[in-house]
Amino acid sequence: MPSTCIDSDRAGYEQALAAAPGAVRLPGGVAISTCAQRVRTDAELQNLGAVLHGVAEELADRAGRGEDAAAVRLGYLSGAVSAGAAQSSGIAAELARRIETAGVGLTDARDPDVPRGIPRALRVGQAAGAARG
Repeated sequence: MPSTCIDSDRAGYEQALAAAPGAVRLPGGVAISTCAQRVRTDAELQNLGAVLHGVAEELADRAGRGEDAAAVRLGYLSGAVSAGAAQSSGIAAELARRIETAGVGLTDARDPDVPRGIPRALRVGQAAGAARG
């Protein structure tokens, strides 16, 4: 796994995700999906998971308050991790599921507690992350 995947902290991932729904890259031009795809050990998974899950939770909280950009970034993160996990040996599948579930309460446009536009922003981000993540 590229060292930038675990050397980048939450702020580094959030800074990179600011480019979403465009192509998001960590320092060195590494895609988030590459990080998920190349996880090989439990230690790598734990380190990467701790950072990415923290980012996902923060973005979900901001999206829940109606911040469209946070919803796009959360969707992108989810799509990118899922895309990488699908190409891996399977070790990152649980990480992909955990990132995806961070925004699960924000997907129902009919739910009056979900801010207007957030489900669409999540879908836009997820599609971009799956395609370019």
